[in-house]
Amino acid sequence: MAIAIGAGLFFPALAEAFLPYIFIALFFVVVFSLNTLEESPTDILSKVDTFTWTIVSWQMFIIPAIVTLICVLSDAPNLVTMVLLASTTAGSVFASPALVEMANLNRRLAVRTMIISTFLMPVSLLLFGTLNDVLPPDMSFETYGEHIVIYLLIPLGISFCFWKIKPLLPKRATAGLVRGMGWGSTFALMIFCIGIMSKIHVNDMDQSANVYLYFALAVTISIIMYIATGILFYQFGKVNTLTAGMLVANRNVALSFGLLAEVFPEEVMLFVAVSQFPIFLTPVAIRMYRIIRPETSQNPALR
Repeated sequence: MAIAIGAGLFFPALAEAFLPYIFIALFFVVVFSLNTLEESPTDILSKVDTFTWTIVSWQMFIIPAIVTLICVLSDAPNLVTMVLLASTTAGSVFASPALVEMANLNRRLAVRTMIISTFLMPVSLLLFGTLNDVLPPDMSFETYGEHIVIYLLIPLGISFCFWKIKPLLPKRATAGLVRGMGWGSTFALMIFCIGIMSKIHVNDMDQSANVYLYFALAVTISIIMYIATGILFYQFGKVNTLTAGMLVANRNVALSFGLLAEVFPEEVMLFVAVSQFPIFLTPVAIRMYRIIRPETSQNPALR
């Protein structure tokens, strides 16, 4: 992903060529991600524990409510509110289980939280978008519903069919198919990352300044959510606290934008592009940390 972001940044023509396909790529990221889990989404949802619901409630409703209150009291501009809304109502990124596993944390918790937060995203986005008064009164709920169907319900239906058929297939064929979809998810995510970088290629100084502003904002939001989550969930142990922090801090802002692409202005798409940096550079930071501190990979407390 880091290579894909770099390619989109250093080759503007390539980024521009991939831009028309970013939403198609996003659809396949959702489909392949649901099909390459250890269990079917329906099985995962049937085994959710209280701690997972606590994390999801904090992530999808309490944090956006706090942000809403801050925006109202400070009379924040609509654009700032939209950016904060896109960040704090989005579910955990689909790469969350992989990121958590790289850090030797609770993968099962990550999978459950990622699934639930993703499917609660449309509710949170609509609720707090309305409370923040950033959604236009003439917004087409039919279009919003269509996007929910395209990006969430159709992938869930495809996944349901796949998990029903999977036990009937030969094990070797199943393993190859799952491996292929894993690579397909990575490839689709690379297409998205390359294409979305076209929004960063600007010529005027004002928009160039916005790139740095949004980058600082994306990193700041992520750090604040991580620290606040760490403080709140400290009582649940080091592994669960670090897992929760990573899940809450790394949000699927791209899918949030996909659901309201017609409503959000172009500047929000620039923020979506910039917000990919802290998300997909996280694995690089984790690997560097494990090289510097190799003993942590053997620490049972971090598994």
